[in-house]
Amino acid sequence: MQIVDVKQFVSTADGSRRYAWKTIPIGEALKIAEPRLRCPECKGIIALRRRSEDGAVPNRGEHRAKNRGCSLGDCFDGVKRLAANPIEPDEDSIGE
Repeated sequence: MQIVDVKQFVSTADGSRRYAWKTIPIGEALKIAEPRLRCPECKGIIALRRRSEDGAVPNRGEHRAKNRGCSLGDCFDGVKRLAANPIEPDEDSIGE
């Protein structure tokens, strides 16, 4: 997974700020101290993984619990569905 949702303050069109989910690349998420993360598709809990020493495995996000219903994971069964314990599933993400 190369993108994740992170909960942070964002500026709105009217100039105000609010706490919202924002979809960002893994590289940016790794720079944030103690980010609150979720998968942008299934809303499941995500863990960040740094690239391997030899660079064979890139920086990435991984579901903490496998979700066969998420196309961003490594075990997708072809039918999209939320994680078993989604994080704030009713809140939409703000795109990159």
